[in-house]
Amino acid sequence: MNARIVSLAGVCLATLAFSSSTTAAEIKLPADGWVSWEVPAVEGAPDMCCWNGMQPGAAARGACKLDNQRGNIGNVAHATTDSIRIYVRVAGGNIDRLRALSASCPVEAATPIQDLGAQEADASARWLIANARRAEVTKHQSSRENALEALGMHRGEVAYGELASVARGGNSQDERRTAMFWVAKGRGVAGATLVTELMFGDKDPDIREHGAFAITVSQSPRISQDLVRLGNTDKHGEVRAQAWFWLAQTGAAEAENAIGAALRKDSDDRVREQAIFALSQLPDERATRALIAMAEDQSLSREQRKRAVFWLAHSDAKGAQAYLEKVLAGNARR
Repeated sequence: MNARIVSLAGVCLATLAFSSSTTAAEIKLPADGWVSWEVPAVEGAPDMCCWNGMQPGAAARGACKLDNQRGNIGNVAHATTDSIRIYVRVAGGNIDRLRALSASCPVEAATPIQDLGAQEADASARWLIANARRAEVTKHQSSRENALEALGMHRGEVAYGELASVARGGNSQDERRTAMFWVAKGRGVAGATLVTELMFGDKDPDIREHGAFAITVSQSPRISQDLVRLGNTDKHGEVRAQAWFWLAQTGAAEAENAIGAALRKDSDDRVREQAIFALSQLPDERATRALIAMAEDQSLSREQRKRAVFWLAHSDAKGAQAYLEKVLAGNARR
């Protein structure tokens, strides 16, 4: 997908009712004010910052205002970073804000930021885990998910172990999905293997459905094969439909044939409808050729063929427009 923006909307933590001092996590914070530290990032960690514009080649870095939880925080054009910086604000001994940004990202704060310097990734991860678990106890669910996002950018086995544990059995679908994404994105073949395991074996169809997306950002050598398998075998229609959508997004060579076969054999009307939409997501003229083939396939129902024409009409591709003009001209002569 082009210039996917990995959003960190809501990355600022709500006020957390727990102490900033934690022996088990090894990092000690002051009673008040901003503090930050730097850690090595996992390979491929997104270059998180605040941007003026989000288009590749046109975006410019802007200073992230740490005290303002609004901001265009994200990653542009798949840029990566080797290190990240954790920013934490403490008020009266309690943590009330946390941000994880690229170490090179400029920031502004209303008060001075105490720099703790470079920290070991595992020590920082233990701090995040300890405080995320306190957030769980105090019911700050969004805070726990934000900590998981920060862990996702940390290098090391401590962060990976927590992410894997949450992906397998977190307390909510949202945090499991967050953990799955970061495991897939930054943990190589091991992360891809875990996501594949959940994509086929988890009892929750929403998690299996999310796995169809997560596997596409992973380093799995079997992305397309696994998506075809999921689309052909999962017992829930929405999971199958999402498998076809993400297969098309990958642009895999086998996408047209696999999705076309599903369109003809799947018993779920919704899946068949989504399969036609999936074909429209193929790259450029491939989508046009696939949709024209569906529109002209007399073995398909009239509604399915009309759906193919519908998506052709929404395409800017020259081939799609030429085909529609040909169809309209033919109808005019009748």
